[in-house]
Amino acid sequence: MDRMDYIQAVTRTRVLEKKLLSKTRIDRMIEAKDIEEVFKTLSETEYSNAVAGVSRDEDYENILSHELKRVYKLMREVSKDQIVVDLMALKYDYHNLKVLVKERKLNKDLSRLYIPIGTTDFKKIKEGFIEGNLRDVEPEFREAIEAVVQDFEINKDPQKIDIIFDRYYFQHLFKMAKNTGIQLFVDYVRDMIDFVNIKSSIRLKKQGKDMNFLEEVLLPNGNIDKDAIMISYNDSIDTMISRYKNYRIGQSLLKGLESFRATNRLSDLEKYMDNYLVEINKPSKYVNFGPEPIFSYLVAKEAEIKTLRIIMVSKLNKLSPDATRERVRDLYV
Repeated sequence: MDRMDYIQAVTRTRVLEKKLLSKTRIDRMIEAKDIEEVFKTLSETEYSNAVAGVSRDEDYENILSHELKRVYKLMREVSKDQIVVDLMALKYDYHNLKVLVKERKLNKDLSRLYIPIGTTDFKKIKEGFIEGNLRDVEPEFREAIEAVVQDFEINKDPQKIDIIFDRYYFQHLFKMAKNTGIQLFVDYVRDMIDFVNIKSSIRLKKQGKDMNFLEEVLLPNGNIDKDAIMISYNDSIDTMISRYKNYRIGQSLLKGLESFRATNRLSDLEKYMDNYLVEINKPSKYVNFGPEPIFSYLVAKEAEIKTLRIIMVSKLNKLSPDATRERVRDLYV
């Protein structure tokens, strides 16, 4: 990647960064008396067009999906090299693959779950899968689909659909990040894998799963070796904190594990993961030449949308501002 190729894209991204929601605006929405007041605040921002198309409180997700699609379309126009956007969009390809296989194998209509964002022409994949001809599908997606279908024919376990697709997704993502030669992208993927592996370890332990199941779920290419996570499977939270404190994610993981110990909610650990992944992108604000600001803007925008979803759901469920504030993520701005 030639950093000088990104001068114009970075200039445009700086303008977009200024439109990210401020902490003051987020606080206003947290304190709002109801979701209508949240919509009113959003109508003063770049979400205004999306808000205008919603007539019912329960349709808040339409606002968020509209904005997500708009931002990905815009960043594809802004970015000279599509792989920068692809790194963030790839998860939607694999989400859609999960939906497609479950739809066909479980004989259910799951069309409402498809997300029209990704790196590839998903319609072509869907048609190929239905026709039983994946010859023209990208090798990574074809290999993942074939592995999932083969396993399902043997085990008939819908849970394995997610497990196998997740493994292929993270392998694909790591390969893409490494091929860019950009350290931030590699660090982002490795750190996310570490968080996901530790979260999986805790979740499976709560479910009473054995070590063989854990080994199948754990992802390669993290900074924390899979064997180290398996060894710690029966550790207490205190022992886990001590074991992982010197890794890159150590301090955020410590806070997440302490919060989980207090609440027994895995969503608390996820919050600290999300905050950490936003935090490591903040130095991109000072990069004037290169792809990092484009990637980091997408990270910031996704974090913002996740925060809005938490606020909107909290309003519909009539949670207090304090309870909502505990759940929201840190902002990029």
